[in-house]
Amino acid sequence: MKNIVTVFLITTFFAQSLMAQNSSPYQPDYRNQDYEKVIETAKKQLKINPKDSMANYFMAISYANLNEHKKAIENFKIAKTSGLNSPNVLLGLAKSYSAENNAEKALEELKVLDSLQVPFFRQLEDSVFDMLKDNDQFKSLKKNMYKRANPCEFDNNYRKFDFWVGEWDVYIQGQKIAESSITNTNGNCGILENWRPTNSNGGNSISYYDPADKKWKQNWVAGGSVSHYEEPENYSDGDIQLIAKGNNNWFRMIWTYNKIDDTVRQTQESSTDEGRTWTMGFDGLYKRKQED
Repeated sequence: MKNIVTVFLITTFFAQSLMAQNSSPYQPDYRNQDYEKVIETAKKQLKINPKDSMANYFMAISYANLNEHKKAIENFKIAKTSGLNSPNVLLGLAKSYSAENNAEKALEELKVLDSLQVPFFRQLEDSVFDMLKDNDQFKSLKKNMYKRANPCEFDNNYRKFDFWVGEWDVYIQGQKIAESSITNTNGNCGILENWRPTNSNGGNSISYYDPADKKWKQNWVAGGSVSHYEEPENYSDGDIQLIAKGNNNWFRMIWTYNKIDDTVRQTQESSTDEGRTWTMGFDGLYKRKQED
């Protein structure tokens, strides 16, 4: 929950900053990459108010784009002390310090940026930071930001179903009956299934870990209907189980991974007595496709 709140606050701040920038007199010229014009407009504003933070900010990023990083640093610092202590200002300072080969100052700004819990790892892949790429502190800061941008990747709860990810041929009693493509969603927070049987229409599902309920869930869509499955609290069969509870019938799917053969057995059973007894309806073996 803490990570969600942090991301929400950061997103809200960026949205507010973007609205402010889009309504500024500098934005049209900045979008057109007329950085000299931006600087000219900002200088006029600074004659009225020398501590105008947005004027200093747009001067700074314009100077940075013109590779005049000493001037950029000066304006970034004024914007910062004038109250615009935003992640973008800190990032801009770090970039300009790095462009000036001042690794110590660049790292100072990046440490402050890291303390704001931002997910800026892609920004740190900018070539301006090439001078720092072998620096252990920089690697650590970048790793922190990568983890924030990809929280599910580092939470074992989200990784429980990874054995199913891949491209598969599916067999029943030795006969191929389908192909299935199982992929991670963006951010590795869920799993998408594209089920393609040989002699009928297919279906799709999305499986995901729900941190609120602390269980895996799945929505399966096929034949114009949707089924909702949830992981039971306790089970001993298989690596993961999901159960859909209907009015008259319950359905249970069990996945069991064989690490030695690199295969997945998936069974589906039905129950008409609320899970007291089960009848097998599907018993398939997923064999990973071999790369050509």
